[in-house]
Amino acid sequence: MRIATIIISRFMPVWIVVFAAAGVFYSERFESWSIATGPALGLVLFLMGLTMDRSRLGVLLKHPKMPLLGSLGKWLIGAAVSVAVGLLFFGFSEFYYGIVMAGIVPSGTSANLNALIGRGDLALSIAMSAFDTLIGPLLTPVLAKWLIGSAVHFEYWSFLWKMMKIVFVPLLSGIVLQRFFPQSGQAVKPYASILSALSLYVVVLGIAANGSGPLLEHASVLPKLFAAVSLQIVLQMVLGYGYAVWIGCGDAECRSMLFEVGICNTALSTVLANDAFGPLAGLASMANMVCNLTLGSLAAVILSSTPLRSSTVSSASA
Repeated sequence: MRIATIIISRFMPVWIVVFAAAGVFYSERFESWSIATGPALGLVLFLMGLTMDRSRLGVLLKHPKMPLLGSLGKWLIGAAVSVAVGLLFFGFSEFYYGIVMAGIVPSGTSANLNALIGRGDLALSIAMSAFDTLIGPLLTPVLAKWLIGSAVHFEYWSFLWKMMKIVFVPLLSGIVLQRFFPQSGQAVKPYASILSALSLYVVVLGIAANGSGPLLEHASVLPKLFAAVSLQIVLQMVLGYGYAVWIGCGDAECRSMLFEVGICNTALSTVLANDAFGPLAGLASMANMVCNLTLGSLAAVILSSTPLRSSTVSSASA
């Protein structure tokens, strides 16, 4: 089991690049996998609900100050960094639109997975993601109108229902199952990181295969584009960690906020950017997706072998 965990989970950054490349260059074989992306993300959330610390989540729901502050930092830092990087590299263009869209959507499911692998506070990560998901359908169109100059149109209730199916229903199902059958969580826990990683690889394959066309058509701009989105992600993660330190978080909480701020739902932003602003905007968001999955998992693997610093109990658990 230890060897399988090392191969499948610890080498996640390598596997994400491999599966993304396979999806791009062998798209005809994997394009149908896109129908499995929703269920695969749902499985990750179910496993998190089944293995998470319910008592810690209860504390956060009773004292939501830290999740709210974390979510606030995510939207402020994500928007500011995305605008700065987009303008620096591409000016006011379709690539800029896609880079900005990647920073003004709710946090991604992989932020929770990386918090789990990176020894962060998983309950805090999920609580922040819950806030993000609830306010995202309102904030994303407003920020797009303000920062890009055109509204992103989508149906609030259908979007919320989609997020309910992918995020809340699986997560709640896992928590309920753990509540009534505690032994189930203990039985699954040793395999949770492996199953979650495999599910994430399915998502990468499906999305990369669907976006292979515009990616290959604009190969010459890819080095500059990947440099831009890599800088965007690294800045968001570093500033997210610094922000967490500034508001008084402990080390585990800082790690969760690093991923909350740095890892956005770029699968969603790719769809929105492509529909609202064109294929080049969608391409920029998809490049962010590949990089944030790779860089995020790399950070998670590094942090997983880094001991947590002892610190005083923060206000989140007071």
